[in-house]
Amino acid sequence: MDRYETTYAYRGSRWIKRIVVAADGSPASTRGLKEVADLAPRVGANVVVVFVRHVPATALMAPSVAGGVVAQTLDEQEAEVRQEVLRLLGGTGVSWELVVRAGSPGEEILQVADETGADLVVVGSNRHSSLHNLILGSTAAYLAAHSQAPVLVMRSKEARAPVHGGQLETSISSRSRS
Repeated sequence: MDRYETTYAYRGSRWIKRIVVAADGSPASTRGLKEVADLAPRVGANVVVVFVRHVPATALMAPSVAGGVVAQTLDEQEAEVRQEVLRLLGGTGVSWELVVRAGSPGEEILQVADETGADLVVVGSNRHSSLHNLILGSTAAYLAAHSQAPVLVMRSKEARAPVHGGQLETSISSRSRS
């Protein structure tokens, strides 16, 4: 009987050349960045990290009151994401860039993925209630439904919970490129 070994320590991939990863500072986003920092050098992929400056709808209702606070919070969040990206990707030897956009996270991440010709999109998903997702939408669900590239949805280790006989709920969605 032949013995086969599977290893991911090879250099080069036939299909993953550019990875777009969304970063927002959440635990799930950090996990996605860590996994991409591990995967990209193994397959020889370039990495595009996307941070979206998203202003919540509630802040738009009273812009004079919340405007300064929201801008300061977004500046701080962006600075933290920049430091995290540099810490995780800076020493990997892969080519990477950080793209900062403003707007709807799902739409902006999708646009960057399309512009850069992403072969894989990685996004964190923090468990929200179904009501939250119904009202505000889920960035991960939006990307899975609209991306031309496969979407890898990462959860933080703390958020992972067994479902359906002990299988973990981490999903990959792929739409065929037409």
